[in-house]
Amino acid sequence: MQNKIIYLIGHYGVGKLTIAREICARTDARLFDNHLINNVVFSLIRADGKTPLPERTWELIQVIRDQAVAAITELAPTETSYVLTNFLADDEIDRAVYVQMEDMARRRSSAFVPVALSATDEAHAQRIASPDREERLKHTDVASAERVRREVPMLRFAHPNRLDLETTSLSPREAAQAIIRHAEQAQP
Repeated sequence: MQNKIIYLIGHYGVGKLTIAREICARTDARLFDNHLINNVVFSLIRADGKTPLPERTWELIQVIRDQAVAAITELAPTETSYVLTNFLADDEIDRAVYVQMEDMARRRSSAFVPVALSATDEAHAQRIASPDREERLKHTDVASAERVRREVPMLRFAHPNRLDLETTSLSPREAAQAIIRHAEQAQP
């Protein structure tokens, strides 16, 4: 798989990172996990995945994201594929992040493959409380994650390369295989 930008978008605990790692293990793609960016700031402010974040947190994270996007756009070989992960709410700020990633793919002449991941409430609850999430400074409070899923709609987007995937009954390997098959057909 060459020159693809796969963007895994879904609520907390849907399996974005696990599936992204599986895609990378099966291809030559590189992982650009949202926590690669977020944890630069999260680790410095001791974010615990439960306490509300200070007001300027996302503003500072965007500065880091801008630099990572510049590195991928300007420095990385164009044949390199990337798997990105993120939860994007249906709001102006997260729409701008989505557009930034779509524009990055366009500037690289890469196929942009946005993937909307979903899972049942039970699957979300089971995954949210895992110790691995806590170690990675991810959201770990089951009740607030459920509230976010119910009250904060995921970004709505249309794209010719879009894939919708329900992950509850799929293994990470099965999900990765479905995404890879879809991405291999995607055109810039």
